Amino acid sequence: MANGFSPRSLSRNGLEVLNRAMGWWFFELGEILRLVNRLKKQNILEFEFPAEGEPILSSGDVTQNPGGLRNVRLKLDDHRLLYRKIKLPAAARKNVARVVSYEFDKYFPINAEEALFSCTVTPPETGAASIEIEIWAVSRALIDAYLSMIQRQHQIEIRNLAITNGDGQALITRDIEKERRLENENRHAASARVLNIIIAGLLLALLVYPVKRMDVYLEQQQQEIARLEKQAQPVIELRQKIMAMDKRFRSLVDINKESPHQAYLWSYLTRSISNQVILYRMEIDGRKIAVSGKTGSVESLLRSLESNQRVTDVKITGPVKAADDDLYETLKLTLTIRG
Repeated sequence: MANGFSPRSLSRNGLEVLNRAMGWWFFELGEILRLVNRLKKQNILEFEFPAEGEPILSSGDVTQNPGGLRNVRLKLDDHRLLYRKIKLPAAARKNVARVVSYEFDKYFPINAEEALFSCTVTPPETGAASIEIEIWAVSRALIDAYLSMIQRQHQIEIRNLAITNGDGQALITRDIEKERRLENENRHAASARVLNIIIAGLLLALLVYPVKRMDVYLEQQQQEIARLEKQAQPVIELRQKIMAMDKRFRSLVDINKESPHQAYLWSYLTRSISNQVILYRMEIDGRKIAVSGKTGSVESLLRSLESNQRVTDVKITGPVKAADDDLYETLKLTLTIRG
């Protein structure tokens, strides 16, 4: 052609431009997918729980996006999870979780309301009359305590929760955001019901007030008295404790007046064993003291007394046997307080 271009060269140049454009587009798409994947991974926080102490963040990152809604995975040791494998009639397959919850306390030492659990149905044989179900469960109170520690430590709101065993296998899942939303809806519905009841009550009161106004007044006064009594209850209990302490103090003052040496021994011994022994009787002869009472563990009490450098010659002088309530052991012993 006169201008130096041929249809073939134009087609070849067009393909090159198209190839470069497609290459750029796939590169950008890959970058977008990698970014989304990275953000998704960052939004999952995995925590491991030692035998004691605060949870350990083992994966995820909270520094890039502090606070906010996050997905959380709890990795627990197998001994903190409960496991059972049971058989149920094949008809239970349609609603396994509800059927399991009915008799949950038959399989575990807690009831269904106190637990988080998941059910996995093993594929049955053709025509089988029963199905096998694997149940994983964990205490709801334990998980709530763990989540409180995490929220306190990292200042986050949890969207979804996955509970795994030591191998990292997800066993129990929990949509906390949905639970929170349902809880708010239920709270609003309950508030609406209460408001409707209040409005209905006010309308009824307006109708019957001319006749029942004195009864209403008396009932209000009775409720106010009950409220004040409830409000004053801690003060009453505190006053009773103060009176008990004052009585003990006066008893100690009287003993101190009669025999200052015995008062010191009595005070020292009661302070040493006050959290371990319920005393029935105590006799003081010089620095030798005879004690009778009951304790949660005679063995622990003896170890405590023998480790006390001011106490010596600890001897059991009577039989040790279970008390009537089976929570304590009765004992009689003598000991000497060093000067």
